[in-house]
Amino acid sequence: MEGYQFFNAWVPKYLRLAVLLLMLFVMLCANGVYLGITTEIYNDLGVYAEPYTMATNAMYIGMGSGMMLFLRIASRFNPKLLIVTSFSMLLLMNLICATTDSPALAVAASLILGFSKMLSMGHLYLAWASIWSKNLDATRAYPSFYFLAIAGINFITWLTTRFSYMYSWRYSYIVIFMLIISCIILALVTLENFKLKKKIPLYQIDIPGMLLLVISMMLINYVAVYGKVDDWFNSIAIRAAAFGALISILIFIKRELSLKRPFLDLNLFKISKVNIGLFLFIILGILTPTTFQSVLTVNILHFEFIRNAELSLYLIPGILAGSILTFLWYKKNYDSHLLIIIGFSAIVLYHIMMYTRFVNDLGRSEFFFPSFFRGFALVTLYISVALYAVKNLPVASTLKVVGLILIVRSFLATGIAAGLYNYFIYAGTNRHLSTLASQVDANEPMVMQQGNFAEYARAILQQASLSALKEISGSIIIFGLSIVALLTLALAYRKIKKGLLRSSIFRWEP
Repeated sequence: MEGYQFFNAWVPKYLRLAVLLLMLFVMLCANGVYLGITTEIYNDLGVYAEPYTMATNAMYIGMGSGMMLFLRIASRFNPKLLIVTSFSMLLLMNLICATTDSPALAVAASLILGFSKMLSMGHLYLAWASIWSKNLDATRAYPSFYFLAIAGINFITWLTTRFSYMYSWRYSYIVIFMLIISCIILALVTLENFKLKKKIPLYQIDIPGMLLLVISMMLINYVAVYGKVDDWFNSIAIRAAAFGALISILIFIKRELSLKRPFLDLNLFKISKVNIGLFLFIILGILTPTTFQSVLTVNILHFEFIRNAELSLYLIPGILAGSILTFLWYKKNYDSHLLIIIGFSAIVLYHIMMYTRFVNDLGRSEFFFPSFFRGFALVTLYISVALYAVKNLPVASTLKVVGLILIVRSFLATGIAAGLYNYFIYAGTNRHLSTLASQVDANEPMVMQQGNFAEYARAILQQASLSALKEISGSIIIFGLSIVALLTLALAYRKIKKGLLRSSIFRWEP
């Protein structure tokens, strides 16, 4: 692939690094809908919250499909054109999200925004990787790349929430506009507009295959997000969307098997490491949603949205620690399987620590240590599982697998799990509320006093919510511990089978 050194010759090296760092930060962190201000958006517009959850999922669907096409597009257009176009589309989609009153338009803009990000992400990553390693070794570049991505998103969440708290949610986008416009100007000035040696025509791209995949994912997105609101399969709309998703996937599979140049080579699923990697990301999606913490802080502790956003900053020390550990781990050539076990152990420890904090009186400082382990686990597992899944794959196959990982990790696993958790918490709260309400003595003096009744009812509701949270969280802890035990047994079995247990469990075998 051409063009990872795409700056003009006159640009000093220190300026190249600063420009690249800014571009990467903005490209990774500038989304259409920002987590910290969604509550303000749907409250201000008087709409449901679900479209904005759906918009976040749609962005990852767009990113995954865009990554699968990047190699073909990069072989047709030079890096400067792609980077300027990508930032321009990013600006336009953010402008739409900032000004529209239509949730459906925000969802569509987020989908296009996610695809547009991938027009430049490949070139920016290659330039970043070339700083860390002459042969573009992903084990050297990934720790800093993922630190920038995960820590940056949490920082942007706090920053946009801060502006929304001080002024209005629409003013939050002004900061994003300024960052994107700065990147466009810097790209126009500092990037070299060189010609590609060989251009590959775009007519070979499987556009219908891409559309089938996107349509099926968006229909699944609708089912996962609106299931709780529409009572799942009791709703005609949910049944129709589920049926449409199934038909779209079947047509997609049939088409990809019959094409010479498919959008997604289904033979990748015959590679065991790819399947194991995707499975581990599904497990990670079950363990990482912040649904329980959100219910605790919003419904029970009644934190303001700016206080919730400040909790996002608590993840950054853990993200930094995880990034440093993974960099040193791969530099020492230690076994990535053991790193995966450490990552899953950290996320289970996060749930155990949160389980002990499901009370109705808690300060913000109590969330620091759980957030530290959550941030540590996220960056450790994102890096180690991704590197395991794409190890020894050619560039074209690697990009396809990375696109799959984006869809599975950030939407299919996390999005569906979050939707199910919301429903389970809702159903569990109602069940525990019925049990507690049946035990209330109507003749109790405190209940009979009119001034105390509202407070008493609120206390019962909080207790029902806490009981539901502990019940589901306990099941997740048991599930997580089982996964850690299975991974540990698999590692021990592999070491014993290869006769390496006596040497060191840390060493990596190719």
